Amino acid sequence: MPIPRAAFPYDYARVEHVVAEHVPQWRGMGFDAVVAIARGGLPAALIACTALDLPLHALSYDRGTRQVSWFTAQVPPAGAHILLVEDIAGRGTTLSDSIAFLAASGYAFKVFTLAYDAESRVRPDFGVEMPPGFRAWFPWERESVTPAYDATNNQPRLPTDAYASWAIDLDGILLPDLAPHLYDTDLAATLAQRDLLLPSELLPARDLRQLTIITGRPEQDRARTQDWLHRHGFHGELIMRDATRHSALQTAEHKAQAIVAGCYTHFIESDMAQALEIARRVQVARVYWWNGQVALSIYASQAAELG
Repeated sequence: MPIPRAAFPYDYARVEHVVAEHVPQWRGMGFDAVVAIARGGLPAALIACTALDLPLHALSYDRGTRQVSWFTAQVPPAGAHILLVEDIAGRGTTLSDSIAFLAASGYAFKVFTLAYDAESRVRPDFGVEMPPGFRAWFPWERESVTPAYDATNNQPRLPTDAYASWAIDLDGILLPDLAPHLYDTDLAATLAQRDLLLPSELLPARDLRQLTIITGRPEQDRARTQDWLHRHGFHGELIMRDATRHSALQTAEHKAQAIVAGCYTHFIESDMAQALEIARRVQVARVYWWNGQVALSIYASQAAELG
């Protein structure tokens, strides 16, 4: 079983940025074509071939048989100089077998991957080395970072959404939020009142009983929080905030870091401002704002032209 590693999110903006950093160097290398390994290499390869004004071709790979074949009807001319593009140089054989296929076909090539690490079977000519303890996380393979997916040994038998890993906020979802001023007026009485609340009448339409809870409640509230959860049938892992991080921004940061560290692919948040900040920080995870009645998908990319 692989050692758990935190996710290193690659949204599409990061993909474009990584490719763009290499384009000036590639322009002087005399490439005749860009070849993607379908499907993971296609997003980066499409950006690269457009920037370089080169034709795009693609390879197909069968993991079961380790068979490499052309995915596209047209192929590069014999002896062409190729930029081979894949999303990650991993521990598997996809990239190494594709390299062997191109070499046997007489092509000259260089290899670009968006990510690689110390465990990669192939070290690419170009790419980004992952920091120790992290693994690349792509939007086209969102569920590939979860423990459930790891257990398949890269041979999933189910649709990808079956390997998703969900986490939820607590207050405002499982139970109603109390007004912030009540905590400032009489903390002990407000906490006692909160302990007596019943679960919200309307809950997100998922089985919440075993989902991980990532809450802004401080760690010193763990015992009373755990007691409330167990009394009402919620038995998922409970991740709480360090008491020194108490501002709204620090709470959102705490939740975002917990999502990345735990490789959660989906998160439901009750506070809209926090949901936006979490989505901005995590990028690849699907973040939803629960307004008490419906869940709304949140996408938060920084508008560079506005600073």
